[in-house]
Amino acid sequence: MNNDNKALFIFGFVFYFIGDLATTYVGLNNGVTEKGFIRVIGSPGLADMVIMKLVFFIALYFLIVFLEKRDNHLCGAILGLIAGMGMTVTWMNALTILEYLNN
Repeated sequence: MNNDNKALFIFGFVFYFIGDLATTYVGLNNGVTEKGFIRVIGSPGLADMVIMKLVFFIALYFLIVFLEKRDNHLCGAILGLIAGMGMTVTWMNALTILEYLNN
């Protein structure tokens, strides 16, 4: 992975993986349940969330390496979208937790 993509990958990892897990952990400890497509799992805990995010980021890493080998210039766009989605998800989780805790 080249240096530009490595920096974006780390930025996306920090916001999506660590930020989302931190807010998920706080939410689960305060009684906020996870909803969405992982509803199929039942009542997911923090371990389930870590496994899902690890699988996602491993797959993302291999996708970026695959695209780089073919001189595809979409790597930065994909990583930028992941980082942006991570910031959005982290803020949405944080705002939901704050609203829940204020009630």
